[in-house]
Amino acid sequence: MELQPEHYELAIALSAMEAAMTGLWYPSESDALVSLVIYADPLPDTEALAQKLGAGDDSLEIQPAEAFFRPVLHNPYWASEQGGHLAQKYANLRDVLETHLDDLQSIRVGRGNVTLYLLGRHSTGCYLGLCTHAVET
Repeated sequence: MELQPEHYELAIALSAMEAAMTGLWYPSESDALVSLVIYADPLPDTEALAQKLGAGDDSLEIQPAEAFFRPVLHNPYWASEQGGHLAQKYANLRDVLETHLDDLQSIRVGRGNVTLYLLGRHSTGCYLGLCTHAVET
């Protein structure tokens, strides 16, 4: 297989995303780590991907990416040294994702024990982003 320019762009995007996510966790009652995810299925849009991820779960929500970032970026504690400068790390992650992905959306599946996705479409057609879990009571 001959590598095409978009394959190089995909490798660059994945490397940048992985670096921005290393050791990153999402604050909730579970403080779960953030994982890189890749969906290469040819899906027409974010709605179709969300339906596949939610598999009929009636709690499925698609929200703007801001909904994912808001709890961290707008909390002064997470911007402090005591909060591990988590807000700055998430601002960096947001910048990396927005640089490499279009139509960035947050997808929530579940109640109480929520699976969170933050996904966007790469120029290759793949959906890339992250997955984590949050416990909300």
